[in-house]
Amino acid sequence: MVQLGRLSLLLIVTVSLLMAMPSVKAQQPYAYLSADEIKFITIDGKQSEILVRSWQSKKHFGSAVIVAASDTDADAAGLASYLRTNINSLGWASISLTPAKGLYRPNYATKPEEITKAGTEQLQLSSDKSVPKYESSQLLELRNFQQTNLNEALNQLPATTSLFPGGKIMIVLDDSAGMIINLLYDKKIPTPDVLVIINPYREYEYLIDPQSQRKSIAEQLVTMSIPILDIQSADAHPNSIEQATTRLNYNQVKPARYYRQYQMSLDLSNASGWEEALNQIEGFSRTVIGR
Repeated sequence: MVQLGRLSLLLIVTVSLLMAMPSVKAQQPYAYLSADEIKFITIDGKQSEILVRSWQSKKHFGSAVIVAASDTDADAAGLASYLRTNINSLGWASISLTPAKGLYRPNYATKPEEITKAGTEQLQLSSDKSVPKYESSQLLELRNFQQTNLNEALNQLPATTSLFPGGKIMIVLDDSAGMIINLLYDKKIPTPDVLVIINPYREYEYLIDPQSQRKSIAEQLVTMSIPILDIQSADAHPNSIEQATTRLNYNQVKPARYYRQYQMSLDLSNASGWEEALNQIEGFSRTVIGR
C-alpha cells in the first residue's frame, strides 16, 4: 500500500509539472520541420519566422517569396504550403514569410438595436452588407499596421534572396496579395521579376473614408510594368471573385508576357489544382526570365 501511495503521489506530481510547463508546440511552431529551414527576421522589435528551402534540382533559377493570407503562418495549409515544398524541385528556392497579423479581426455581427426597421433608413450600407462594429479610423489603423509589418519584413528579405542568385518571384495570396500590391504600387518594397497574385482582395476597403481609400487592385496593377500572373479560384473570397473580371479587363491591354489570368480550382480537397497552379507559375516565370 505504501509503494502504491508513492506511485500515486509521483504520478500526481508528474502530471502537475506537465500541466505547468509551456506547450512545446507553442514555443516551437515549426518543430516538425528541419531546423535549417527556419530562419528569423525582426519585425516591430519581435522575432518572426521565415521558412527557407534551397534548390532541390540541378537547375538553379532563383528564388520565390511566398506570403499566404493574413493571420495564418509561414507554412499555411493548402496551396501556400504546397508551393513552398514543391517549387524547389523545379529550380526555385522558396522563402515563406510569416503573414501580417491583425490588431483585431473586425466583427460584423449586427447589433439588435441596429437592425433596420420597416419604413426607416437607418443603414447607409447596402442591404447585403452587415453593419460593422469598427469605424473607418479603426479599419484604417488595422490596414496601416498590417502594411507596416509587411513592409518591414519584405525589406529584410534581400539578404536571404541574395543567397539564391537568379530571378525573383513573389507569390502572394488572398488579402496579403491586396496589401502587397499596394506596397509595390507605392514603391515601398523591392520589385520582383515576376508577381504571382492568387485570389487577391481587400475586404474592408469600402468601409474606409473615401479620402483614405486606395485605388482598386485592378487600377494599381495596370500601372505596373512587372509581369503579372493572376490566378483566380472559384472558392476564393467573394470580393476576389467579383473583381476578377475587372482585373482582366483593365490589364488585358498588356502583352501576354506582362499579364495573364487563369481560372482554376484551388480548394483544400483538390491537390491537382495546386499542381496546375505550380505548373502555370513555373512556366510563366521561365518565359519572363528567359531560363
